[in-house]
Amino acid sequence: MEKGSLDFPELDESTFMGHKLCMENSMNKDKASRLLSHIFAVILVATFSFAAPGCISLQKQPVKAPSISTEMMSTQTLAEEADAVWNKEDFITSELFYTRLLERKDLPEKYLLPATKRLAVSSFKSGHYHEAEARLDQWKELSDEAMNSEVWQQYYFDTLSATKDFKKLRTHLSSTMEDPFLPWNIRQTAGKRLSGMDQNTESMAALERLYAIAPDDKDKQELERWFITGLTEKTKAELDSMAAMIPAESKLKFPYELVIFESAVRQSSAQEYWPMAWRTMSGIIQNGEIADKPWFNRVIAELEGKYGIPRVGITLLLPISGRFQEYGWKIIRGAGAAQWEMTKAGLDVDVQVINTEDPGWIKRVEDLPPWYTVIGGPISVKAFKELERSGAYTDKVTFSFLAKPGSLEEGKDAWRFFSSPEDQIRSTLDLAVNDLGITDFAILYPQEKFGRQMSKIFWNMATERGARITGMESYPPRNFPKWGKVVGKLVRAPQKIAANKAAGLDEDTPLPETDFGAVFIPDTWHQAQLLIPHFFFHEADTLVFLGPELWSQALNSARDVEAHNLRLTVAPGAWWAASDGAGRLKEVMNKEGLGTPDFWVALGYDFIKFSSKLGTFNTGWTADTVNARIAQAQHMDFSLAPISWDAEGKASQKLFLFRPEQNGKTRIDSTIVGKTLARAKARHEARVKAWEEKQAELKAEKDAAELENSGTEN
Repeated sequence: MEKGSLDFPELDESTFMGHKLCMENSMNKDKASRLLSHIFAVILVATFSFAAPGCISLQKQPVKAPSISTEMMSTQTLAEEADAVWNKEDFITSELFYTRLLERKDLPEKYLLPATKRLAVSSFKSGHYHEAEARLDQWKELSDEAMNSEVWQQYYFDTLSATKDFKKLRTHLSSTMEDPFLPWNIRQTAGKRLSGMDQNTESMAALERLYAIAPDDKDKQELERWFITGLTEKTKAELDSMAAMIPAESKLKFPYELVIFESAVRQSSAQEYWPMAWRTMSGIIQNGEIADKPWFNRVIAELEGKYGIPRVGITLLLPISGRFQEYGWKIIRGAGAAQWEMTKAGLDVDVQVINTEDPGWIKRVEDLPPWYTVIGGPISVKAFKELERSGAYTDKVTFSFLAKPGSLEEGKDAWRFFSSPEDQIRSTLDLAVNDLGITDFAILYPQEKFGRQMSKIFWNMATERGARITGMESYPPRNFPKWGKVVGKLVRAPQKIAANKAAGLDEDTPLPETDFGAVFIPDTWHQAQLLIPHFFFHEADTLVFLGPELWSQALNSARDVEAHNLRLTVAPGAWWAASDGAGRLKEVMNKEGLGTPDFWVALGYDFIKFSSKLGTFNTGWTADTVNARIAQAQHMDFSLAPISWDAEGKASQKLFLFRPEQNGKTRIDSTIVGKTLARAKARHEARVKAWEEKQAELKAEKDAAELENSGTEN
C-alpha cells in the first residue's frame, strides 16, 4: 500500500469477530505503531482491528484526562497524537483528539472519512453510544460504501443494541436485508440478526423472507445448515415453543419445516416414534423447500443405520360390497395412490382393507397382525356401532370417517377424520359474524331430528360469539303448501303489511327489511331450493342464507340451477377440485392412471398419508401418546380442507365455502359475498327510493288537481 493511502481496509465478518485475530492484533501492536506515524500515514488492517466488537466490552472505560492541550497543537501534530493514542487503545483520549481534529478548518477533506471512522469506533469503545451512533451516521453520509462494510454494519448493530433503540434497529436490519444493491453477505447477516432479536412469529417470518430472496441454491443451503445447527442447540422447551408458532400453511417452508425436522430427529431414538419421525423427515425432504437435499438425506441415512427402515400397518374398515360400496372403493383408490407414493419414497406401508359388509369382519379386525395398530373407518354409523360393541377398537388407534365417533369420547377412546356439524357451522359463522359483521340471525329448520340438532348447535355457537337469534321457525318437511306461511311468519310479513295499512299505505308499499341479516336452514339442498324463493316473495331480498355441508355435496352433481336468487347462499364443504391440495392429488392420480379424484378419493389419500406418519403403537398405548403423535403428524398438505387436532385430540376442519352456480358450485370468500350483499342492499334501496319518488310525484299531481279545482269553484 502506498504512503498516503487513507482507505480503511474492510474485514469480513468471521475475521472481524474472531478471537484469534484479537490475539494476533495485540502481538502486532508495536509493529503497527512504528509504521503509523500519524493519521496521514498508511492505515493497516491490524490497527483498525483493535476496534472489533469481538475484542471489547460494552462497559464504559474510565475517563483519563489528556496530558496535552489540543488547542495548542497544529493540525498535523493533533493528527499524530490522535494516531498515537489510537494505537495504544486509549479510546477515551482518541475520541477527544479525533473530535477536536474534525473541528479544524484546515483538515484536508480527504481525511474526513478516516478520522470519522476512528472517532465512531473510539466513541463506541468509550461507552458513548449515542455519540458513536451520530458518528456512524456521518460515516455513512461521507461514504456510499459504508452500508457495504461489515465493519460499519457490526458497529451500527452493536451501537443500537447498546442504546436499546430496538425499533430503529429492526427497521435498519429489515431495510438492509431487502436492499438488492447490497452484497448478499451484508443482507444475509442483517436477516439473521433480525431473526435473532426476538423469538416470535416475526422472527420466523424474517427468516422465511430471507430464504425467499436468497440469490441461489448455494445461499439457501448455507441458511439451512446455519439454522438447523442453531436448532440442535435449543432445549426441548424452546423447540416446542417454536413449533407452536408454525402457521398451518407454512409447514413445508423454510424455516418452519426445519423446526419440524429437528423435532423428528429427536424423537427418532424412541422405537415407537421412529416410523412417524422417519415419515416426517422424508416428507419434508421430498415436498418441502429443501435446497440441500443430500445433506438432510445423510441425516436420515444415519438414523436408518441405527433403527432400520420402519414398517407401518394401517387398516381400512370400508363397505366394498352392498349399498355403499361405491364410496368404499373410491377411498381405496385414494389410499392406493398414497401407498404407492410412499413405497417409491422407501417407506414400508401395509394397507389392509376389511369389508364391513362381511358377516365376520369384526373377527378379522381382532386377528390383525400386531403392527396393524391404526384403523380408519367405518363410514356407516351401523358398522361403527358394531365395532363399539365388540371392543375391538380398544387396542387400535381408531379414526372414524364420521361426523362423530359414536358414543366414544373423541380424543380419548377414538378420533375423528371427518368434518363435524360444529366445523360446518363454524365456517359459516366466521363468514357472517367476523367478515360481514352480521350479529342478528334467524333459524328455519325442518321438524325432524337432524334439523333440531343442527339448530341447537347453531344457536349455541352463535350466542357464544355475542350474536343474537331474533327469529326462529320450524316447518313440516314434506308439507310444501305451508312453507310460504312459515317463511312469512319468520320475516314478520303480516305485521309489516298491517303496519303499512295502518299508516294509510297501499299494498304496493315496500316492506321494511327484517331484523336479522342471515338465515340458517339445516336441510337438504333440494328442500332449500324450494324454501328460499319464499323469502323473495316476502321482499326479504337482502338476507344471507347459510346451510350445512349437505348443500355443497348435492351441488357437486347439480345441473340447471336457478342461481340468480341464490347469490347470497353459502354452504361449507371439505372438497374443492380447484384447490392446491386437490391439484397435487390430481397429478398423482393421472400419473398412476387412477382416474379423477373426488371427496372420497381424497379422504383415502389424506388418511393414509396422515396415519403413516403416526407410526406403530406399542401395547398399552395411552391417549396422551396418540395426541402427542397427532400433534406432529398433522403438519402435512391435505388434498381436502385441512384438519387440525388440539392437545386433547379433538379435530376441527377448516372448510371451504361455496355458492350455487348454474351447473354446480363455485368457491367464495368474504370479499365476494360482501360485494354481492352490497349490491342486493343497493337494489333494495333503489326500489324503495323509486317508490318514494313515485309517491311524491302522485302527491304533487293530486295537490295540483286540488288547487285547480279550488280555482274553478272560485
